[in-house]
Amino acid sequence: MITREELLKMREQSFEEVNIKEIPDIKDVAIDKKKSKKERIQERLETGQNPYFLKCGNILVKMSYAATERTIEDALKTILSAM
Repeated sequence: MITREELLKMREQSFEEVNIKEIPDIKDVAIDKKKSKKERIQERLETGQNPYFLKCGNILVKMSYAATERTIEDALKTILSAM
């Protein structure tokens, strides 16, 4: 399991500091939607991999997380309804 200190360090990493070979491809990340949010987060952290980075093919993507119940689907609906 990743410690709090390790997690904070991972959050601050830049693209240049990350070894893309160590980052999982999004197509290889399985998410069990039947599990609770807490269980899914815990499962992701137990991999030991940086939860702030994924790759899509050869493209490295950095994510951030908000302390909110709002989902990405909610955010996309808001954006699309404003168009």
